[in-house]
Amino acid sequence: MSWWATAPAFASTLLVFFGPGLLVLAAAGVRRLSLAALSAPISMSIGSCLAVVLPFIGVAYNPVSYLVFSVCLAAAVLLARRILLTKGAAGFASVRRYGDVALVDNQPLPRESLPAWVVRMLVPVAIAFPAAIIGTRYIAAFDAPGNFSQTFDNVYHLNAIRHIAETQNGSALTLGNLTEGSQAFYPAAMHDLMALVVMMTGTAVPVAVNVGTIALGALVWPLSCVFLISRIVGYRPIPLLAAGVLCAGMSGFPYMMVAFGVLYPNHAAIAVLPVALGLAVEALGMTPARRRSLSISAGLLAAAVLPGLALAHPSTLIALLAFAGPVVAGRAVREIQDAKSEGSRPVLWGVLFVVYAGITLVAWLKVRPSLAFAPWTPFQSNARAIGEVLGSAPMGATTAWVLLILTVAGIYVAARQFRTMWWILMMFVVGGVLYMVVSSWSLGWFRTFLTGVWYNDSFRLAALLPVVTLPLSVLGAEWLTGLLRRTRKAQAVEGEGAIRSANPSIARKVRGAVPTVTGSPLAAVAVLLVLGLGTQGGTLAGVQDRMEEVFALEEDSPLLTTDELALLQRVPDLVPPGDVIVGNPRTGASLVYAFADRRTIAPHIFGERTDAEQALLDHWDEAGFNVAVCDAIESERAYWALDFGDQEIVPGDEPYIGFRALEDQSAPGISLVAEEGDARLYRVDACTGS
Repeated sequence: MSWWATAPAFASTLLVFFGPGLLVLAAAGVRRLSLAALSAPISMSIGSCLAVVLPFIGVAYNPVSYLVFSVCLAAAVLLARRILLTKGAAGFASVRRYGDVALVDNQPLPRESLPAWVVRMLVPVAIAFPAAIIGTRYIAAFDAPGNFSQTFDNVYHLNAIRHIAETQNGSALTLGNLTEGSQAFYPAAMHDLMALVVMMTGTAVPVAVNVGTIALGALVWPLSCVFLISRIVGYRPIPLLAAGVLCAGMSGFPYMMVAFGVLYPNHAAIAVLPVALGLAVEALGMTPARRRSLSISAGLLAAAVLPGLALAHPSTLIALLAFAGPVVAGRAVREIQDAKSEGSRPVLWGVLFVVYAGITLVAWLKVRPSLAFAPWTPFQSNARAIGEVLGSAPMGATTAWVLLILTVAGIYVAARQFRTMWWILMMFVVGGVLYMVVSSWSLGWFRTFLTGVWYNDSFRLAALLPVVTLPLSVLGAEWLTGLLRRTRKAQAVEGEGAIRSANPSIARKVRGAVPTVTGSPLAAVAVLLVLGLGTQGGTLAGVQDRMEEVFALEEDSPLLTTDELALLQRVPDLVPPGDVIVGNPRTGASLVYAFADRRTIAPHIFGERTDAEQALLDHWDEAGFNVAVCDAIESERAYWALDFGDQEIVPGDEPYIGFRALEDQSAPGISLVAEEGDARLYRVDACTGS
């Protein structure tokens, strides 16, 4: 299958990921950058929340219900807005003000001496630049549209998408480990949206996952980053372009979540995290354009984004609380600094900060996973960790020299304007401290207290660093390009002075040319594009190699070999749709569910098993002489077994012993149906129902 053949899947993915949010936001009066950047996060909230609600009212979760609900929601929002605007026209000025969404980017982007056509193209270029780079890197890493990450997490993720598409139930409250006996909460927002694409197009699950991953990394992430910078640094051309070109050069995200794990839910959640943080900044009145002016519109939009963020991955919601802490503190400090100004409320904001800190602490302690599967330990020194944070080179990556220079320059800029920008520095410090502690501090209660939310895993916290590094890098980029422009302009003015003393008439002509030729921001635009290309050097080589390695399909791949995949592709022609297949999930046999649409006893490596399910995993090859096994087989319709040998993606403490007699065909009442190399499919003949 070629990448060109995935065009329908790409179109469906864009429709699912952006369509509902676009409808609702347009109905609410959101425009420009906010409309584009918030569409995917709002769609994620709509899809994941709808999946939770629909089972309670007995309605299937599918593309039809998703579309109908989205249209109805957009109509309701439009009606509410019309009512508010009508009341405003009748004399309720405050209602009218809130009836139209008031955000920082309501007005056109300021020109700042740039030609009008350049200004119109800047935001599209700021998105297209990283989209092309990230998309190209992902496609190169995946190689073929149907390839998949050869990591143990993927057994769950691919099967979860198939489970949602088959059952038309995507509730995060019950997704659990994909069986009746192990229903529990699992963040399902990413799985819900990708399952809709599978249902709409019939696309193979791995293809839908790869296409969805490209959309999240190459489109949602750059839009989120540009939106965040428009709120923290300013809704101005140079910062927005800098955000776009730099967000594609950070190895921590989006690439690392695909190269490691693979951690698709974290990938989806972190992609929308900058939007949530940007809305928090604007809602609290901390944007440069709105000093101390609260934004109810931004607050409402933040409330609409949070459910999708939490249902994509709760740990990212905790990261938002941590990163927004300095923003809340910054607002409280600003109120104290302006205590004598009219309308300031320093006491109120001091109390609000204490309440916020308390809520964050409770969430920090309560919203954390079991550490039973958290084997990650520190691996480096404090000094090296700090260097990795500054150099945008977490997890031993090569130092990103361009980003290091820009980050240090940004720290200098923030320090020079410490009174107004200290909270931007503190966001960076929060992210850096979390990564330093998890990667370099000794095991103990304090490390677990700070980083247990993320399984004490350095990779997960490394992926959060770009969110808080980007604002400083953009500040540094704007300062350096501004310094270049000022230097050139000063030189030109000095030259004009020399000419004036020699020939006043020539000086008058030069004076008119200086601002447009030597002071033009076009030079800054060109420099930023060069800096963006400069971030694509050796820094990303390691993580690119890792992505290509984990997606490679080879004869000895760790999860599924070429022979095993070939056999799975034959299964639909050999096994009736209603039958169930038994197999060792640690060998990749359970992926028969995702690849062949045939249910399996153990769709996930982990999970609670019923007595019957465990009996089949331990004794399936005894069907020829064990009546209890036959009873379990007939009860579950588990007449088939896949034997993929003893190569396991993650070795377990207790081996599955129900397939040992299959290899030498010494199990009575069981016959070999098909094989590809060492991969074999068996069928039980001994049981009456077979």
